[in-house]
Amino acid sequence: MKKKGDDGDDSAFMMSYTALMILLLTFMIVMVTMSTFKEPRFRSAIGSVRGALSFLPYSGGENMAMTGHAGVLPEESLAKGLREESVQDKEYRETVQEVKSVAGMPEFTDLEVLETDQGLAIRIWDALMFPTGNADIHEEVLPVLDIVAKIAEIRPGKVSVVGHTCDLPIATAQYPSNWDLSIARAVSVVHYLNTKGVPADSLFAYGVADSRPLLANTSRENRERNRRVEIFISNVLKRREGEEGGPG
Repeated sequence: MKKKGDDGDDSAFMMSYTALMILLLTFMIVMVTMSTFKEPRFRSAIGSVRGALSFLPYSGGENMAMTGHAGVLPEESLAKGLREESVQDKEYRETVQEVKSVAGMPEFTDLEVLETDQGLAIRIWDALMFPTGNADIHEEVLPVLDIVAKIAEIRPGKVSVVGHTCDLPIATAQYPSNWDLSIARAVSVVHYLNTKGVPADSLFAYGVADSRPLLANTSRENRERNRRVEIFISNVLKRREGEEGGPG
């Protein structure tokens, strides 16, 4: 015969057992999910929650993220990932500063470097880049393109090169229109960057003729500012296969 209270004991045991099974199932799901993380995404996820999980250093304690003590997280992999990302970011910043320093030189006043939320934009005006009505790159600007190639190597991503002209018509045997000239200039830059090691599947060339002027084509000075090549390097760490599209 059951004693009084046995039903209550059985019910409490079953609740405890069920809760334990749910916890074990959740733990297994978390472990399987973590084991299938790709390393860049894993590092990004760790960085975004580092503060929330009390990895930040505190008085009298140690920085758990830097020492690798992260509970079930692989200690060596985590610490190595954080170091590699830090070194990469430092090298990227130094190389961007290098091209900015070149842009500050008197002989490179026709070079502009802009940092945006989407990545890095490098603008090179016609006078520095090409002979009039031609797509052959001036040798003087090649060191700048070498730095651009280095940036693309440090932080691989989509590299878009856009050729611009003014509204003055061109009609030569080699370039029947401004569309032909603008795309030829973009392709010349793409070819050079490729020879410097930028992967072909990262490079995109666009010719937009005079469809995107910086200034109204109402004076000689404005037209000179509209004739340019712009290079955009997207702000990503890994190239995505099959990524396509126009300049941002």
